[in-house]
Parts: sequence; structure tokens; C-alpha cells
Amino acid sequence: MDDIIWEKLAGKRVLVAGDYMVDRYIEGGVRRISPEAPVPVIEVRSEREVLGGAGNVINNILALGGEAMAVGCIGTDGEGDNLLSMLQARGADVSCIFRDENRPTIVKTRVVSGFQQFLRYDKEKIEPLSGACMRFFRAHEEEIFRRADIVLLSDYGKGTFTQECAQFFIQGARKRGLKVVIDPKGKDYSRYYGATVCTPNVKELKEATGSQVESEEELYAAAEKLREENGLNYVLVTRSEKGMSLIPGVKKNKDDFPALAKEVVDVTGAGDTVVSVISLALAAGIPFPQACKMANRAASVVVSKFGSATATKMELIGDSISKKEVVAQKDAEVLAECLRQQGKKIVFTNGCFDILHAGHISSFRHARALGDVLIVGLNSDASVRRIKGEKRPVIGEKDRAALLLGLEVVDYVIIFDEDTPEALIHAVRPDVLVKGKDWESKQPVAGQEFIESYGGRVAFMRLEEGLSTTSIIEKIKNSYGSK
Repeated sequence: MDDIIWEKLAGKRVLVAGDYMVDRYIEGGVRRISPEAPVPVIEVRSEREVLGGAGNVINNILALGGEAMAVGCIGTDGEGDNLLSMLQARGADVSCIFRDENRPTIVKTRVVSGFQQFLRYDKEKIEPLSGACMRFFRAHEEEIFRRADIVLLSDYGKGTFTQECAQFFIQGARKRGLKVVIDPKGKDYSRYYGATVCTPNVKELKEATGSQVESEEELYAAAEKLREENGLNYVLVTRSEKGMSLIPGVKKNKDDFPALAKEVVDVTGAGDTVVSVISLALAAGIPFPQACKMANRAASVVVSKFGSATATKMELIGDSISKKEVVAQKDAEVLAECLRQQGKKIVFTNGCFDILHAGHISSFRHARALGDVLIVGLNSDASVRRIKGEKRPVIGEKDRAALLLGLEVVDYVIIFDEDTPEALIHAVRPDVLVKGKDWESKQPVAGQEFIESYGGRVAFMRLEEGLSTTSIIEKIKNSYGSK
């Protein structure tokens, strides 16, 4: 489990300087083509606004338990008011956001239906920061860097990072012994001189170096050139479906971190997630290779969501739990919370399942149909002996668990050592607890009152006639026992 290492990110404070913007989504359905032009007509059902640009970086940092100081320039318009309100509502420090009446707040509006984006239109004014903004930053330098554990520059190419502005943050960080992470934009990386790491994607690397990046050797050569010419300690190249590659100056090769298999819904914001995790991990003193692995996992979670999304600490811990491995009982609560955050309906059943038979398979199949995920609580060997006697179980807990995990309808197996699954049920908080019909007359069953207290229910399943582990054992004894 990765819970310990993800916990290290909590409370680390990231100074996030960058281009702040509002992402607006107009969502609806399409049922016809306009009679005025060959375009679809979106019947609007909802409109929502979320933090975009450097604001989405803030979202990611806070979702992972970190703290964030937002530094940038926005307009004095209503959109700027909304942006500040969203940042404050999330818990970001906005005391060093400068508001410029001549610079409208950036708004990106997307018209979407389902996961399909039909149109995007932007409200923005791309130009260098005003002298008034830089004077504000310099006047508030001590406040800006106070309590920062690391500095992150989120450059969306909207004019914030002039040479003067970028170096203000980089030199201010170096003076205080802080690392600097850059999410870059454009061809001129000289303004990032002296940063700890830049994180271009392959397209940005090509543009910045004028190099072909078709082979692994060419990628390394281009990244090393970028690193050397701009005084960077590292270059981390994000490579979409190929994951990411880290080029450190201390050795003449690169470290590759392959992408983790995941259904890709939308890559929007994946880069924000990468730099957020890298920043928090480096601030926590986690070695760079381990930080890259963490960022890779977080990005794999984010691309499975639509729009500018984040990965929570709970999701990342839960994401590391494999469906086809036994889940430790101590991790049951984390697993269940992760599943709930994904909107899954959890079904739970339990038993010894000493000799797996057709009756068990039928019960599992019916149980799985009641929800999205089936978690099976499995009595440990010690527990079975206390319940069934010293001659049981016939099959050990590891083999019993392996048999259960081999069934398509079983998603997770958790071995518990108590005589009843009550403690495990409290940890999982399932939506449905499934028991055999023979338990219906013994109500309340273990955990029933707890489940019903939060709106869950107990479902009693009809058992297959004449099928039980005990009857199978007796048949074997009668057929093969001593005569």
C-alpha cells in the first residue's frame, strides 16, 4: 500500500505563481441539426465554472492534502471576483493576487454534450504583466515566499512570465534554498534559467530545441540540450501514452516511467496533476524517481475523468489496490471510500468458502447483480477452526482466496480473523449485505443494524438445494473412507 508515502505530502506549502483562469462548461444534449446552418443544436441543461490554468494546479495540490499560496494577476471584473471566491473556498491563500483593471480575467468556455466538446471560445488579453503588477510582487516579496516549501511556476503562455517575472520567482526561491518546478510554455526557456526542473511535453520539447524527437536517443539529446543551455537540474518530459522520461544532469542517460494502463477519457489537466505531485513530493523530501512514479499514478487517475479534474489522496491509495490480489483488512476502509468516490454501489458477502461449489457460484452471481462491486469477506484459517472445528478448513486461506479471485464476479477478497464479519462491515460500509436465506430467521445478522442505520440493506439469497461444503465432505468420506 502507498498510504504512508502519500501521507508525506500533507501540509506541504506550494507557492503557485502563474496564469489563473476560469473554466466554464455549458453542458447539454443534441437532438437536432440547426435549420440555419449545418451545426448541432445544444439544448443547455447546466452551466458550471471551475478553476482553470494555475487554479487547477491549486485544486490538485489541495486535493492531495497540501497547502497553496496563489500568486498572479487577474482582472477587476466579475469573473475575477468569482475566481478569487473559488480559490478562497478551496482554502488557497490569495493575499498576493494582484488585480489589474486593464487586464480581463481569462475565461475559457467549453460547450459539451456527454464527453464530446463541440466548441471552445476564450476571453483573454495576452500581453506582458504591467509595471504595477511587478512592483506589487516586489513590495510583497517576503509575504509571497513566507512559509513556502517549494515554488511552482504554472505558465500557460498568457504573458505572466516575462524574463523579469520568472527570474523574480526563481532567484527568490534560490535565495531561500527552495526548489523550483516549471510547467513551461513557448520556445524561450532562458527565462526559466536556474530552475530545478522543467516539465515540457514532447511537442513543447521539439519547439523549444528545434530538434527532431522521433527516437529515444533524439529525445534524450534534445532534453539534455534544453537542460544544459538553461541551467536546469532536471528535465522531465511528459510523453502521453508512453508515460514520462526524467533527464538528470548527473548521468548520461534517462529514466523512463511507462504510463499506467487506464481508460483515457480526457487528458485535460493531466499536466497540472503531474507538476502538482512532483512539487509536493520534492517538498516532502521524496527522491525524484519516486516522485515521478507518484506523478505517473496520479495522472493515470485524472485522464480517466472528464474536464479539468484532480486525483485525491484517497483515490490514489485506492487505485494502488489490485482487484486480483487479497486486500489487507487494514486497507478495507480506504478501498471502500475510493469506490464510493467513484460512484460505485458496494455489495458485500462473507463466508468460509472451504470447498467452492456451484451453490457458491450462484450466490456470488446473484450478489454481484445487486451493485457495481462485489467484496467477499473470507474467514481466516484460525477463524474457520474456531467455528467449524479443528479438522477445518480443508483448503487454506491463501488457496481459498485465490479461487475466489479467479471468479469474474468477485472483485475483491478481504481475509478477516474474527468469528463474525462485523468489524469488516463497519470498515467497508456496503450498500448491500448479502446472506443466505437460512439466515433470514436469525435476524439481526452480524452488521445488519449498522448497515440499516445509514440506509443500506440486507438481501437474503435463496440457496441451491443439497449443496454445502459439509455435504460434499461427507460424500467424499463415504466414497473414499476406510471400509
